[in-house]
Amino acid sequence: MTKLPLLLLIILIALSLSSCDTDDDHTLSQKEIRDILYDISLDFQLGNVPGIMDHVHQDYLHKGQFSWHLNQEILDRIGRFQILDIEVVYIEIDGDYAIAHTLDHYSSSTEQYTYQEPEDTGYFSYFYRSKGSWLIYGNQRWFKAKNNPMPMELATETGVAF
Repeated sequence: MTKLPLLLLIILIALSLSSCDTDDDHTLSQKEIRDILYDISLDFQLGNVPGIMDHVHQDYLHKGQFSWHLNQEILDRIGRFQILDIEVVYIEIDGDYAIAHTLDHYSSSTEQYTYQEPEDTGYFSYFYRSKGSWLIYGNQRWFKAKNNPMPMELATETGVAF
């Protein structure tokens, strides 16, 4: 009879230990996005534009620009700066979408510039999880205007379905 409470205690302890997950999905997603941003900064310094573009979703759309425009912007910045250091401030995750808030420090021997993202340009700020991997996706908006609501936001504000 005394073995039954001991056995139940052991089972309860085993179940509680096996259910302890040190890294939940949210934490793993943040780590993956941080790793992507780190890879981008390394590829930037190596001049590896294809390496940066490997992290971009095929349906990238940001402020009316496609991935081709992003590729050109990266080439322009590589021509102007030698170093990119991306400092992650925080990452917002909502299901399969994420926004990385960063300070992107560009520097060369003659100048330094810091973009506060996504507010300034946001090229590397918007992510989408596709087939289990995070990719840069853009804000999926056709307009460059700030405070341009997404179609679903308009639908809820006006009651008109899109």
